[in-house]
Formats: sequence, structure tokens, C-alpha cells
Amino acid sequence: MTKLASLIVSLLITTFGYTAHADDHAEAEMPVGVVYGLDVHDAQAFVGSMTKYWDSKTGEKNPGYAILRQVISGGESSASHTLAVVFPSYAAWDEANAINANSKDAATFGAEIQESVSLVSSSMFEFTGVTAGTGTVDAGSAITMYYQLSVSDPATYVSALKLYDAAQPSANQLGLFQIAGNGDSDITHVIAISANSIADLMGNLKKDQSGKAFESFLNTISPIRSNEGSFVTADIAVFGN
Repeated sequence: MTKLASLIVSLLITTFGYTAHADDHAEAEMPVGVVYGLDVHDAQAFVGSMTKYWDSKTGEKNPGYAILRQVISGGESSASHTLAVVFPSYAAWDEANAINANSKDAATFGAEIQESVSLVSSSMFEFTGVTAGTGTVDAGSAITMYYQLSVSDPATYVSALKLYDAAQPSANQLGLFQIAGNGDSDITHVIAISANSIADLMGNLKKDQSGKAFESFLNTISPIRSNEGSFVTADIAVFGN
């Protein structure tokens, strides 16, 4: 089994859902997971393998879900697609690993994707619970801009973002993610900005990145954050419960 197959089988699955999961007796847990950058050689075959796994008995038991996205603009990366694998908690992640460990469905999936995809990158993330904007985005049809950030003072950055959102709320939907296990990269956070179309996303961004509130936001965060890169994706398919 290839490195990619082993990685995906061991983590099978989920996505950028901005919803926290909690009960009446515990602090809310935030979604966690991995985003894979993939060079997809045969999209139809890969989607078929994903669908087959999620429709299997193993897939039905998996506590997570996955979103496959096409990279519209990816900068220097060779990835043609991303696969977001997200769980409601680390405990759910462990549960999925146990479910897949001895599963023939997961083994079949791992064998099938060896010819259809190659791994470009992988990044572990935690959703911070920080959101902004007033937009409502439909999972499976979203267009998303990701700004990859190096933030030296997260508390100040979040405070500035909340003040900016209160003064000039975006018509897009924003979510802030903390990045871990990203190799030698300086990226500490990613802010994902989504809308239901490219026209809406870019039109709203132009409005957002102007005015006194935005200038004040930039003045506050400029000393504590650097933009390490950006890319844009379009949702293709959603898998899972």
C-alpha cells in the first residue's frame, strides 16, 4: 500500500464544517482533521472509490465525513484537488482509525486509489471556533479562498478580526483554523473564506478589503502576521454521514 493510501485509510474522513459538537456536561469540542493536497490522475475513478467506501458498512459506521475540492488557483502547488478529512473530535478520529484498521472495505479503498491519485501535501488542523461574516454557504457547492498565515500572537489576531467583523461584517463566511503537523512550513493558521459562487466570493472580498475598518484591522495585525500563500477551491463532492 502506498504512503497516500495508508494515510487516507488510517484517517478516513470529513470536512470544513464550522459546527462545534458538545453535550450538556462538557466543553464544546471543535472539528479536527487533515487536509490532503492531491494530484488526481483519474477524478472519476477516485470519486468512485470514495463513494464505494462511504456506501459500505464500514463507511456507514465512520463518525466523520469528507469533502473533495478542485483547486481553481493554487499558486506554486502542483495539487489539482484537496480532500478535507474532518472529525467532530479527536476521540471520533480514534474511533474511525479503529473502525478502518481491520476493515476489508478500507483495504479495498486503499488498493484502488493507488492508480488514481498522488500525495502532494498534508496538514493537520483544528477549528478554532472563530467565525466571521454573515454568509450562508451550501456544503458541496462552496467556492473558498484560503489565506495561509504565520501568526505570532493569535489572541491579538482574533481580537482584531472580531472588531473588524463587528464594524464591517462580510457577506462571505469566514472560519479560522489552527495548523499543526505541517512539516517545515511556517504556516500556523488558515482563514477560509467561502461563498456560493466565484462572483459572490470575489465581489464580497473587494468590498471587505476597503474602508476604515479594514485599514484598522491591517494596522493591528501587520506586526503579528505574515501571509504565506493563498489558493482557491471549488467543492466537488461530499462523502459521509
